[in-house]
Amino acid sequence: MKVKDIMDPSPNIIRTSDIFEHLIRRLDEIKYHSVFVVDKEDKLVGIITEGDIIKVLIPKYLSIDEFLISAMDENYFEKKCIENRTLTITEFMTKTILSVHEDDTVIKAAALMVVNKIHTLPVVKDSKVVGIVHLINLIKHIMNILTKD
Repeated sequence: MKVKDIMDPSPNIIRTSDIFEHLIRRLDEIKYHSVFVVDKEDKLVGIITEGDIIKVLIPKYLSIDEFLISAMDENYFEKKCIENRTLTITEFMTKTILSVHEDDTVIKAAALMVVNKIHTLPVVKDSKVVGIVHLINLIKHIMNILTKD
């Protein structure tokens, strides 16, 4: 079976010209918890996950010494939200992303997810996003296989 047979053809997309606040406002509308970033030619250039969003708001030094959390202002998180409202998407998106082509096999998509410990893959055709494969798509595919008469 091919990726195009199980993918969702309506991926979440945001543009490189967008800002943090716009992304956050769109989160209520999205189906999956990752957003693909495209440039002005609609070519895939990055991805933003829930983890990327939270990382923007947490100081980098906490990865070195988590005990510094106790010394932080209790309103730090809220202040960072406001400070970063105009942060451009390209400043915090993940630029190195894996993808699959719509004609790739389902096993290739599943293997990429398992090996790389990810839940979502963009489906591309001519460098443009045409769909999304999420773990839930794979689970539904498994259910269809096992419930066939």
